[in-house]
This record gives sequence, structure tokens and C-alpha cells, in this order.
Amino acid sequence: MSASFWGILLVVLCSVLEGFAQVCLKKSAMAVVGRWPWLTVGLLFFGLEAVFYSGALQRLEVSTAYALGALSFVSVNLFSRWLLREVVDTRRWFGLGLILLGCILVGVQG
Repeated sequence: MSASFWGILLVVLCSVLEGFAQVCLKKSAMAVVGRWPWLTVGLLFFGLEAVFYSGALQRLEVSTAYALGALSFVSVNLFSRWLLREVVDTRRWFGLGLILLGCILVGVQG
């Protein structure tokens, strides 16, 4: 498998890590008691994201990796819907679909 395949896979992993980290930070902000575990996990996931993103940058052009990072918008919405029970309306789902389409176009080009 090519280096760009692994780079894209790492960016997708980074997007998942960022989505979960964002939800952890939100849960820490909402918690009256027990906010430190959520904050710690969120920061840990951001740190892991930085490590994996560095690996992605070794395999992809930065312009490609950064554009694919828009998958984080999708990830954050999915995690917030699932773990925080936030409402995602039809217009936002449509926008997230457009982001996915754009990332596919960038990914197959890269």
C-alpha cells in the first residue's frame, strides 16, 4: 500500500481522536463534579492526535492533510450526537455530506 494511503488513514484516525477529545472537553465543561477525568482524557486524545498527524504529514502534502482534517467536523457531530445527545438538523447533515464529498475528492487526488 502506498504512503499516501497510510497518510490518509492517519488523518482519518486523527479526525476520530479529535472528535472524541472535543466531546470530552465539553463533558468536562458541563460537569459540576468530576471534570478532571474528562479534561485529562480530552487532552490526552489531543496529544495522540498530534503524534499521529505528524506521521500523516510525513506521508502527505500538508495541503492535502489539512483539507482532509475537515473530517473532524463530521467526527465531532457524530460523537456529540451519540454521547451528548445533541440534535443535528437536516441542514447540518447536508453540510456534513458536502464535507465528506470534498474530502473524498481531495483524497483520491492525493
